[in-house]
Amino acid sequence: MTPATRTRRHATAPTQKDPVPRSTRALQGAYATGALTVFTAALQQAAADHWPHALAATALAVLLVDGAVREAEYAHTRSQLRTAIEEQTRRENRARTIAGVKADCEAVWQDLFATCCLLAWDTAGRAHDPANCTRKDTP
Repeated sequence: MTPATRTRRHATAPTQKDPVPRSTRALQGAYATGALTVFTAALQQAAADHWPHALAATALAVLLVDGAVREAEYAHTRSQLRTAIEEQTRRENRARTIAGVKADCEAVWQDLFATCCLLAWDTAGRAHDPANCTRKDTP
């Protein structure tokens, strides 16, 4: 395999979109970094026999981890809502399009039923003069 084919393969490989936005990933990273830092401080406080500070720092680290987990859940919920809104918009657009086509068809049928004879209908009015029509094939 040459470098050119490797490059070509990567260029044509399908890309998958990450369902979690970069901002959420950055926030989760900040939460995790903060939790690790605070937990390291808690271990140092415990080693120095400052147990109340160690327990408080541990509780803060747990809260930061909980924040990271909740942010992931919120990102998933936002993704689901975005998908639902897009689907609803597609359905509404499709319904509007179908209603428009039905209205156009009804208008065409109204025009056809308003013609005075079958010759006008068959020739779409090209071989017909409604002012001088003597063939009244329709009621």
